[in-house]
Amino acid sequence: GSDSAESSVLNIYGGPLEQCSHSGMALTGFTRDGYCTDINGDTGSHHICIDLSSTTGGNFCSVTGQSDWCSSSMTCHDGGGLCPVQDWCVCQWAFASYLQYAGGCDKIQDLVCEAINMQAALAYKSMAGITKYDNALRCIESRCGVSLSKTGTSALLAKAMNNKAGIVYASSLLIAASAVAFFTWNRTQQMQGKREHLVKSMTESYA
Repeated sequence: GSDSAESSVLNIYGGPLEQCSHSGMALTGFTRDGYCTDINGDTGSHHICIDLSSTTGGNFCSVTGQSDWCSSSMTCHDGGGLCPVQDWCVCQWAFASYLQYAGGCDKIQDLVCEAINMQAALAYKSMAGITKYDNALRCIESRCGVSLSKTGTSALLAKAMNNKAGIVYASSLLIAASAVAFFTWNRTQQMQGKREHLVKSMTESYA
C-alpha cells in the first residue's frame, strides 16, 4: 500500500495511516492491502486495527460470537504461504459490541493505534449519545492517548480532509498550467498559420 495521506487514509492522530498487518502476519484490510482504509462498499467499515494475538483481554471472535477465525492462518502479508492472523482490521461496529460484551476497555485485546482509521472516530462522533459508541470513542482515546471526543466533528473532518485538499489544489494547478500551455501553443499555431498565409499571399502577389 501507499504511505501517502488522503482523507480516508489518515489515522486517529491525523497523520498518515500506518499498515495494520506486517511481515510474518496474515494480510489484512478490506481489500487485503494491509491497511484499514475507508472503502466504498465496505459496509462493515473495517477501520479498527487490533492485535488479535494479544492476551490482555477477551478473544475478539469468541466475545463477539463469531467462529474462531481470529486464531486461524491466512495468506501472508508478504504473499505466498499462510501466516497467523495477528494485527487485523476489524469492523468498527463490531468493535463497539466487543467492548460492551467484554466488560469494558480494560478487558479487550491490544489496539494498534497508528493503524486505526480517522473515519472510525468520525463515525463514533456521529453517533454521540449512544452509550456503546461513546464508550468505543473513549476507549480509543484512553488506549491511544489521543483526544477525540472534545474535538468537534468539523475539526476532525477538516484535519482528515487537509491532505486531500492539498492534493486537489495541486491537481487544479496542474490542470490550469496545462490549459495555459495548450492555449499558448494553440495561439502560436494560429499566428504561425496566419504568417504563412500572409507570406504565401505576398509571394503570389509578386509572382
